[in-house]
Amino acid sequence: MHAIIPVAGMGTRLRPITHTTPKALIPVAGRPVLGHIIDRLIPAGVDRLTLVVGHLGDAIVSWVRSEFPLDVGFVRQESMDGLASAVALAAPRVDDGPTMVVLGDTLFDADLRDVARGACNRLAVCPVDDPSRFGVVVSEGGVAVRLVEKPAEFVSDLAIVGIYLFRSGLRMIQACSDLIGANQRTRGEFQLTDAMQLMIDAGERFELFRVDDWLDCGKPETLLQTNRVMLDRVAGETPPSSSGCIVLPPSWIDPGAGIADSVIGPYASIGPGCRIRGSVVRNTIACGRNTVEGSVLDSSVLGFGASVTSRPASICLGDDSAVSL
Repeated sequence: MHAIIPVAGMGTRLRPITHTTPKALIPVAGRPVLGHIIDRLIPAGVDRLTLVVGHLGDAIVSWVRSEFPLDVGFVRQESMDGLASAVALAAPRVDDGPTMVVLGDTLFDADLRDVARGACNRLAVCPVDDPSRFGVVVSEGGVAVRLVEKPAEFVSDLAIVGIYLFRSGLRMIQACSDLIGANQRTRGEFQLTDAMQLMIDAGERFELFRVDDWLDCGKPETLLQTNRVMLDRVAGETPPSSSGCIVLPPSWIDPGAGIADSVIGPYASIGPGCRIRGSVVRNTIACGRNTVEGSVLDSSVLGFGASVTSRPASICLGDDSAVSL
């Protein structure tokens, strides 16, 4: 099965880290966000990937090719004009077989194997408290009737999660092309929800399936929350405390990290090449090659190569930056 993953976004809410590291490659619980997503797709039968890249796309291309022995293709999105536009760029690699579209900045807890076996189109949803922030689904009997992008007035609390299964990739591409050809924009962009509405109006059936854990990685506070949830799932893998170092579970520490006279955790992810001495680090993602000395860090995200020597702090630090307070 073929899967399309759009990862062209600038990741502006995660700056300064995303000035130099694409959002999809920021690690959560010791693995890049994109890695967690693809790990979910492979058991569902996905053996072909098309990634829509843009900002820092070469880094994504290099990492995916080194990590996954799949048929992987890449297309570049130069203009950020909507998800339907991004998906349409994958047209040369799309055939009439089943095609998944999975957003590259959210994690989810769902077994996609049953979803992939379905006989019709499928759409993932999750109940939310504030539907105005999301695309939502109006449904009847578990089938989508109307899709509304960020409704100003309440029509449904079922948010579209960002996992779509199209039984025919070609019909999905045709709907996106029709939308773009008609210059039909919502909020200035070509929305995939509008393309899917064209399909529904033409008689296509989209059955809903519910995702309970829908984890956003788009800004520091939600990235850290996602890290906490993912660490809870692998709590049994927390490394043991060593001499001069106390590790409070759940935490993840790369074998290549060096830690001395410190307390790590709970909810700390420490990447490869990190050097931490005389510090307390909790509820923090240290992406890799970080130096932390004499510091107390809480609710922080350290980009690759960033270093900190400070009094107690909560910071989001870009790659190769240094802070001394």
